Amino acid sequence: MLNFIDAEAKHTELLRDILILSKGYWGYSQEQLEQWRSNLKFEDEYVARNTVKLILDESEVIGFFAIVKGDIDELDHLWLLPKAIGKGFGNLVFEKILSECKTLDITEFYITSDPDAEGFYLKKGALKVAKVYSESQKRMLPKLKYLVAMST
Repeated sequence: MLNFIDAEAKHTELLRDILILSKGYWGYSQEQLEQWRSNLKFEDEYVARNTVKLILDESEVIGFFAIVKGDIDELDHLWLLPKAIGKGFGNLVFEKILSECKTLDITEFYITSDPDAEGFYLKKGALKVAKVYSESQKRMLPKLKYLVAMST
């Protein structure tokens, strides 16, 4: 059973490490991963201002997600550790994300997806709306839009 807890400022390095380990699952070179690691920093303010949840399987952290509510709402992050990929956790986490969106009165959100995750989001019902350039990754990334079905 998955549990979700609010991330705190003390978790910023853990968030970065989860992201890098997750990217490593997709076959990026160690050099590329280390370059991303050195350039990526989660600020305390980011964690405090946004909905950032650690994902736990029993009591073990297996990933995190982050929702940014603003002028344009975004699913800014969804990362699972390699040992949690392909076990159905992503589907369960996405349901939790949709629940959080409803609580936050978010009716649609955007996702700038890692290319390896694009298929997952498309299967969940997201629509591809554009490609955007990632300066840190030096490549184009798919931009997706998801419409949240609000229950009455």
